[in-house]
Amino acid sequence: MNTSNEKPLKPGDPLKVVKPIRSQKTGTFLPREGTFVRAVENMGRKLILVNFGTAGEEYLFPEEIAPEPSK
Repeated sequence: MNTSNEKPLKPGDPLKVVKPIRSQKTGTFLPREGTFVRAVENMGRKLILVNFGTAGEEYLFPEEIAPEPSK
């Protein structure tokens, strides 16, 4: 996700999901837009916590999201 020409994500940055993803908690499809909460590493894998508003928060892999372009 973060290549050398991308700036690091900050809490509150808007994100887009690049493919349809089902929630691990509810089984429903997540919205396409969310907000970056934090990045964590677990067992050598980077995970991104994304807030989807009323759909809740979910951990996604970096390749499943893209930063929203600034407007």
